[in-house]
Amino acid sequence: MRRIAFASTLFLWIASPAAASAQVDVARAHLERGLAFASAGDTTAALAALREAVRRAPRMAEAHYQLARLHLVRASAVESDFKDRLAAENALQKALELDPNNPRYLVELGKVKLKQQVRVDALRLFNRALGAAAKQGDASLLADLHYEIGAIYEMWYEGMAHKHLAPLLRGPPPADRGLHPDERVSEFINEYLDQAPEVEGSGWLERDNMMEHYRAALRHDPGHMGAATRLLGVLYDDGRFTEYLALVQGFLARAPDRAEPYLFLGLGYHAQGRENDATEAFERGLAFLPEEDRLAIEDLSEILRRKEGEQYQALDAGARQEFERRFWSITDPLYLTEANERWLEHIARAVYADLRFAAPEFGLRGWETERGIIYIRYGRPARIAVFAASATDQGDRYRLGQQTIVWTYGRNGPTFIFQRQPGYRTARFAGEHEQLAADYRYQQPAFYKIPSLPVLFRIPVQVARFRGVEPEEAVVEIHAGIPLDSLSEGVDVKGRNLEVGFFLLDPEGRAVERRVRTLPVARAAEVGAELVRVRSWRLILPPDSFYYVGVEARDPLSWRAATARDTFTAWRFERGPLQLSDILLADFVDPITESPLMRDELRIRPNPALRYEAGAPLYVYYEVYDLEPDSLGFATYDVTLAIRVKSITRGGGFAQLLGKLADAWGFSIVGDDRVEVKFSREVKLDDRDRVPGWYRVELQEAPAGEYDIRLEVRDRQSGATAIRARSFTVGKRDSQG
Repeated sequence: MRRIAFASTLFLWIASPAAASAQVDVARAHLERGLAFASAGDTTAALAALREAVRRAPRMAEAHYQLARLHLVRASAVESDFKDRLAAENALQKALELDPNNPRYLVELGKVKLKQQVRVDALRLFNRALGAAAKQGDASLLADLHYEIGAIYEMWYEGMAHKHLAPLLRGPPPADRGLHPDERVSEFINEYLDQAPEVEGSGWLERDNMMEHYRAALRHDPGHMGAATRLLGVLYDDGRFTEYLALVQGFLARAPDRAEPYLFLGLGYHAQGRENDATEAFERGLAFLPEEDRLAIEDLSEILRRKEGEQYQALDAGARQEFERRFWSITDPLYLTEANERWLEHIARAVYADLRFAAPEFGLRGWETERGIIYIRYGRPARIAVFAASATDQGDRYRLGQQTIVWTYGRNGPTFIFQRQPGYRTARFAGEHEQLAADYRYQQPAFYKIPSLPVLFRIPVQVARFRGVEPEEAVVEIHAGIPLDSLSEGVDVKGRNLEVGFFLLDPEGRAVERRVRTLPVARAAEVGAELVRVRSWRLILPPDSFYYVGVEARDPLSWRAATARDTFTAWRFERGPLQLSDILLADFVDPITESPLMRDELRIRPNPALRYEAGAPLYVYYEVYDLEPDSLGFATYDVTLAIRVKSITRGGGFAQLLGKLADAWGFSIVGDDRVEVKFSREVKLDDRDRVPGWYRVELQEAPAGEYDIRLEVRDRQSGATAIRARSFTVGKRDSQG
């Protein structure tokens, strides 16, 4: 028996190394399969394979480490969801028992400690990791560790930057209390922030440590993309664009075939207003991106109202591409420039969102996070406030709650509140603010403030439609008021020219007409200088056609610009029944001949702003088409011109006002809010299909306010009636508003 036992023992001693080696090989195969499953996003299969690797080779530290990492990826940010974090901690402890000074294991365990709010232990583990890596002399490993530790300090810094204290006697931050449905959320929260003192200098020590670790990572590995990306985000937020662009250029030199450096370069150029350079960089970066990421950046669904966004998402690839082309063409804020500034701002916001709000631990790109979505819609908040997590009583111990992050876009803009679990980068909408975001998206799905358009004034436009000479022609006049005073204020305008452009687009956003010229500018303060220059365009277009129209003026040196956007349909004036053109409101209408028969025999100065000063005259010009002549070739028609008071800027009822207006204008009172005048005309048609008409209204006694003007023409011969209307405003006497 002893001989048999001895032989068995000898066999096991001889066979064990071979058997163990085989088990390790099998375990390594399971490990590789698990990593492949994890990379493909199949967490369940990955966990099964990694657990099998641990079972086959319980002393393989790498298997325990990779199992821990997978548990950490699967762990949510919910504090009570501790199962995966506990499993990760146990696996890491086992890995460190087998390989006590492995720096990667130490850092990963430090991250677990952070999520458990054990900051002191976490720092101790990080320092051990750096020491162990330094002994190994592995530059790549040291770069990775400095990057990981820098990211942790950045997380702490973000929780302390913009830190505010809850105001005395006001209770917890706004996210912790329900708002009454009748309260104006933005107004309430801005008032709350006014009373919440900011903690000066909070987080600067963490910031210094963060910067040092990122820079150290780049010293060990100048091509470390993670460290470069995080450092770029900080430099961008600080507005340190010289250093930012220098770092990007170095990044680009080392990775000329990657998308990220081009996208970051475009972001920096865009912030400096270098829009043509930004366009080139963004286009190259998008071309290098994987298709899935490129489509995500170009996705318009989050800047449309929900229903429109769903319809857009339902389009096939070709239809979506055509929708995007049309959308950006129509919304381009300045056709005078080569770049599409709004498209650039959209791409820049998506790139920034990924730079600052990405959550790799949850597989989220920045544009997929809730803060990233809001940033893409509305840009940088006007005000950011962070309120520290408060301790809550859990019976036998206190537990740290969530940080509150407030983004407000001014008292008249939206406000959004997020909450973040300490130890995590991601933040989620707090309470009812997800619904508030959805509600505001319906009101205004997006708005844009563009660096290269720091001042953008409004150009008033009046569109008037008339019959063309031929049956298949419609005449459209566009009259615009170029605000020379606003564009030249505070600028040396001697010898300076403005670029002035007129642009017409069809319903698909394709250019139909483009007219650009220069306009000399005189200082508005000089005697006799015009404050507003009226520019007019007369177009002959196919009837029943719809158009987008743009009028622009730009000072190429100061970047000041003014724009107008409008839409219209070119009317078809059918031959036969009585018809009226649009009402054209003017500052004066002067006959050139004694008895004008056509528009060309009148000198008209249109009023693009549809605004008059009290006491100034208002002129109404119109054309009557297809009056029916009598047997002698004469047409007789009645004209009723009514003016309705919509609102006035001073108190008091309309009754006394209407009496003054009726007396001053020679009108009759015909209602509680309107006056009118009636007159008749008889004209010899002489084969004409149109008759011009005009009327002068002296605006004495007219208070500042809004008015409607209504024109009705009745043909006595045919009995047909035609009506047109337009609105205008009256400003205060001697104002320049």
